[in-house]
Amino acid sequence: MGRIITLEDVDASVEHAGSKELMELLAQWENCSIPFSKTFGWNRWGILGVLCDFVLYFTKGDIIEIGVVESSIFLTKLAKKYDRIAYHCDAQYGKIANSWTVDGYFDISHSITFQGGSDEFFKFFNFPQIALGFIDGDHLYEQVKRDFDNLFELLVDDGYIFLHDTYPPSEEYCNENYCGTVYKLRQELEERKDIDCFTFTHSAFEVGLTMVRKKPKELDYFKG
Repeated sequence: MGRIITLEDVDASVEHAGSKELMELLAQWENCSIPFSKTFGWNRWGILGVLCDFVLYFTKGDIIEIGVVESSIFLTKLAKKYDRIAYHCDAQYGKIANSWTVDGYFDISHSITFQGGSDEFFKFFNFPQIALGFIDGDHLYEQVKRDFDNLFELLVDDGYIFLHDTYPPSEEYCNENYCGTVYKLRQELEERKDIDCFTFTHSAFEVGLTMVRKKPKELDYFKG
């Protein structure tokens, strides 16, 4: 069974060395309000920080993240900036617990962390409307499609979902331990008429970051 993990569940007096090292390396933010890592620039999650800042500036609603670690630092900073709640889900207890030991990964006022599978996660909470989602958990098509469908149902009009591992640079990356078969969902989404879909092939570890916008209902003057 899945469960919520809070700061009280971990020994925060003992910082997890790997998590602390990553936090100190990544979160040397550029001197602007957008979370953009001075250390890594565009090479890792810089594009996610910039685009998600844009989304939350214009769109009301909370945040969902499937898969915890580096991206959580960006999403937590944005949750605090825009006073939203970020719901973080990961099947591995260690990823969540280790991250809670280092100030900045999560925020006690803006983060809710859930340890368990994403199917359980979506059943566990009565979510509010969601402005922004990020999917980087299981890399097999069947699971990622369920994650996308579950998240899409919660998404406001003009809300966005970002998916990682959608453009493997070679066939060897299609192993489930790398990008898996997420690209199959990306190919399906590109054919849908109820969304806008664009894939950034660079940044995000060079394995593809797909941006999906939920289109609002067509206005009458578009139909003429």
